[in-house]
Amino acid sequence: MKVFKKNYLTKHRLFPVICLSLGLILHGCSAIQNISRKSEPAVSPRPASIPPLSQSIETLTFNARIAIQSPDGDIALSAQLVYTGMDTVTIRIKDPLKRQLATLTITRNDYNLWLQRENRYLSGSELPTHIGDYSVPQLPLKDIAEILIGQLDSKNISFKTTFDRLRRLSRISLKTNPDLIVTYKDWNPIETYYWIPTSVVFTNNRDIKITIHYSQFQIELRKLT
Repeated sequence: MKVFKKNYLTKHRLFPVICLSLGLILHGCSAIQNISRKSEPAVSPRPASIPPLSQSIETLTFNARIAIQSPDGDIALSAQLVYTGMDTVTIRIKDPLKRQLATLTITRNDYNLWLQRENRYLSGSELPTHIGDYSVPQLPLKDIAEILIGQLDSKNISFKTTFDRLRRLSRISLKTNPDLIVTYKDWNPIETYYWIPTSVVFTNNRDIKITIHYSQFQIELRKLT
């Protein structure tokens, strides 16, 4: 019995040890919380005198990882997006093995799509409803460049828009098709007062979900005159 008491904590000693352990754990949690808070970048609302990003882009290039979930099957793709102002955006789409699948160029009210595997071209003023077995979200061509990078004008009457406290888009839906919803998360600073979301999600009521993650931004802004 003497050995047992010597090697193990008694009830009188056990309570303060538990309190001490909890104190250390809580202190550690507090330190972790402080670290996570410090890691969040400071965000300043854009002054009214600074033009919106959609009016300031000279060129913008970034990469995307695209995950499509639908009743017809899931697929993962990658892409590179190249903006020339907001008038033209070119999207080069590749399969998981990095093989070129298609090139889509949108110039405001027109698109040109080259399906490289099929050596087939599509073009027009309205997006096709399907490409292969996958349906295409029906969005106005003139707004797609802004929608993809979360820069839709709040005065655009075709959409119902929701903004966060810093006037960044958090959610939009097309008034003529409210089932199609676009949500934005994880805004990334690319220049002072300018932000682009790193996560964009398209959903509708047909169990189709398109999730896009952006990375490796390169931007050149127009010089103010």
